[in-house]
Amino acid sequence: MEEPELRNLAVLALGALLASACNPAPAPTEATVSGTATYRERMALPPDSVFEVRLEDVSRADAAATPIAETRVASPGNPPFAFTLTYDPARIDAAHSYSIRARVLRGDKLLFTSDTNTPLPGGDAPAPLEILMVRADAERMAAPDLPDSSGGSTVLRGAYSHMADAGLFTACGTDERIPVAMEGDNAALESAYLKSVPEPGATLIATVIGRVEPREPMEGPVRPHLIVEQFVNVASGGCDTPRAAALEDSWWQLTQLGAAPVTLSAGQRAPWLVLNSANHRVSGYSGCNRMMGGYSVEGTKLGFSQMAGTMMACLQGMEIEQALHDALAKVAGWQIEGERLDLLDANGAVIAAFTGV
Repeated sequence: MEEPELRNLAVLALGALLASACNPAPAPTEATVSGTATYRERMALPPDSVFEVRLEDVSRADAAATPIAETRVASPGNPPFAFTLTYDPARIDAAHSYSIRARVLRGDKLLFTSDTNTPLPGGDAPAPLEILMVRADAERMAAPDLPDSSGGSTVLRGAYSHMADAGLFTACGTDERIPVAMEGDNAALESAYLKSVPEPGATLIATVIGRVEPREPMEGPVRPHLIVEQFVNVASGGCDTPRAAALEDSWWQLTQLGAAPVTLSAGQRAPWLVLNSANHRVSGYSGCNRMMGGYSVEGTKLGFSQMAGTMMACLQGMEIEQALHDALAKVAGWQIEGERLDLLDANGAVIAAFTGV
């Protein structure tokens, strides 16, 4: 090849390189996230149900989530439900928080919904998501006369016994013995009972956070079962035996934020929290959403970390919820007087107070 031709080829190659640098490949206009959603209840959905998955911007705690993308499947059949959600990556701001929410509806009625935060995964090929939904309709079977104060669950204290791989629970103030389902935090309840019981089959007083729902036993018809969402403690004695308040493994109801008492509207549930000594995890209800996180305690020093919550918007409780989260972030110490727990800041001032229940 002659020298002029080589020079021309070099010029053409350089021009192509410069054109490529000046005109980079366009950014992708679509991104996808896939996974499955399911629920634990053994029940078929009505044929006119709709399964829905949404990508939402949940950055603002004081505002409703902003929808980014949505996919819907009519008559989805039985779980698990597979989904692929397509969205515009240009709408994703790295400084914002995003969550995937799944739910099942029948007309305007919500049947099942996810109640924990499922963040939008990053990376070019994220692993498939697995979302667990909980029942949200009003058809749950409830034991009689049980208190309702924990944002969708119930704080229960009652007589518990365990024999032949089966647990039975009788809530204080009732006479109905309810079998305990082998799911949720049941294993922790069983373990604590077996370590503490003086003789096989004896009764202890158990405190749990849970709900009562229909389950199908090994034999016989469907009947109400206690679903233990969180084990709190077991103790000897009876329902009328007083129990000294302790920081950990007690159920604490919020009564004061700063110097002001917490005032609830009619029908509004009181915020609460439990500090579980077994794993140093916090669970509770902050006024609108469930909350969870970690804590560390050393003597009278106390700190909360990685506190988070579900992302539902409520007509009531949002202001209390934000104030409670702000207070927990400032906690440096604690003190108990009688049945009152005070959370203190670094200067020893009370920033939140709770009553043991």
